[in-house]
Amino acid sequence: MGRMSNRDRISRMQEEAAATEREKDEKRKTAHKEPKAKKGAPAAPPGRMKIVWAVCAVNGSVVKTFPYPQKAAAEAEVARLTEEKQAPHHLRAEKVPFDD
Repeated sequence: MGRMSNRDRISRMQEEAAATEREKDEKRKTAHKEPKAKKGAPAAPPGRMKIVWAVCAVNGSVVKTFPYPQKAAAEAEVARLTEEKQAPHHLRAEKVPFDD
């Protein structure tokens, strides 16, 4: 019972090959049905930007902002907050949109 003729083995291999071919065809059909990603319009460039000095806490949150020419006042605020809150504050330049 464990022995098969060559004819039986060949027919079994043909059936298995046909089954795998059908599976591949189904996969190809479903792959083509997936929607393609749309490129869409390019993002609009941001409007005019200005630089301000941002006084930041340790976690990076902005505490107060100063116009760019007022760097000395911003540095004084950093020193005052560091002394008052007993936590280091720092100064960083940030770009923000113009207020129209």
